[in-house]
Amino acid sequence: MRSHRQQLIEKIFASRRADGLWQVIPPTHKSYPDYLHYVPNYRASLWALLLLADLKCDRNDERIKTPLETVKHHLFDASYGIYSLKEDHFPIPCLNGNMLYLQGYFCDDLDEKSKRVIDFFCKYQRFDDGQYEEPKNQFCTNTSCYGKHTCYWGVVKLLKGISFIPKVSRKEDLLKLRQKCLDFVLKHKVCYSSRRPARIMINKIDALTFPNFYKADFLEILWILKREGVSSEALLPALELLRSKRRGDGQWELERKMNNMLVSIGSINQPNFFISERAQEVVDYYADLVGAEPNVNI
Repeated sequence: MRSHRQQLIEKIFASRRADGLWQVIPPTHKSYPDYLHYVPNYRASLWALLLLADLKCDRNDERIKTPLETVKHHLFDASYGIYSLKEDHFPIPCLNGNMLYLQGYFCDDLDEKSKRVIDFFCKYQRFDDGQYEEPKNQFCTNTSCYGKHTCYWGVVKLLKGISFIPKVSRKEDLLKLRQKCLDFVLKHKVCYSSRRPARIMINKIDALTFPNFYKADFLEILWILKREGVSSEALLPALELLRSKRRGDGQWELERKMNNMLVSIGSINQPNFFISERAQEVVDYYADLVGAEPNVNI
């Protein structure tokens, strides 16, 4: 399957324009220029880079440099020190978490933009669970991200970005932000309501999906927690859910497919290499917590 992975990566690179970027909206587009490199969904350069990272593209591939720097330059709001789509949903934690992820995956260390992003969200990120549990700040007018219940995707993507920051670069304030993200995820037992623990918290979060552009599935969250070395009984319901989805042949299926992608990573309701690879990593890591199952080669 290594060759299949590389074939997909090469197809993604082959779909670039002559300038090294992927699909770009024209000046006549209603979202130009704010959404340049962000739309069309899953075919613009931001999404291509995220897909390449999730596919484990060679982090030193020279073809990454131009689109990554172009996206960073265009989306960065120097006045606040974060990535933004101007006034839309400002400050968008999921976008900034994804940008931290790209920086951490493809680059050796944090650049100044990433340091400013970290400073901002260490100061302003919220963790409200059904009510404003902290005093409102000036960004609570964005109720999509900072409503009575903080957007869960924003917290997860910030945590994903943090997980790709080298431990030697994690200062005290970032460690505090990491812990708040972890506490929020564990409070929800990965994907369950904090008030009705038997209820899946968000529609389709329990459907296995790959890649996870800005909406995670419960497997990606477990995978992030594994990366961070988190072990807690709060993970047991999600781990049991993952094990329950394992087929008799030891594989897991793609249950929800992302449309409009640059490449297809498999058919829905069929065994999927990328999901199975990630799921096996999680099952193996947490074997002592839930009880070991036989390893299956993927």
